[in-house]
Amino acid sequence: MISENPVDFLVDFGSTATKNGSTSVVGVFDKAFAESFGMIAGNDPVFRCPSATGIVRGNTLVIGGVSYTVVGVEADGTGWDLCRLEAV
Repeated sequence: MISENPVDFLVDFGSTATKNGSTSVVGVFDKAFAESFGMIAGNDPVFRCPSATGIVRGNTLVIGGVSYTVVGVEADGTGWDLCRLEAV
């Protein structure tokens, strides 16, 4: 089991997002290439963050100057959430 403080990890690998235009949230942003059935290709942006940040479906996140809407939040059971994003 990893006993490292998540804040230490985010200092090195984190990205800052602005939630709903006012609150700064630090997490890990990933905009990986995704493909569905070999026909539809694009990006599948996600933002992983500590659950305590309080991000919920419908929130707006601005990351790197791009606005995203949170379309889903999946708790992983370790105190982190995976927020699925859609570009606005």
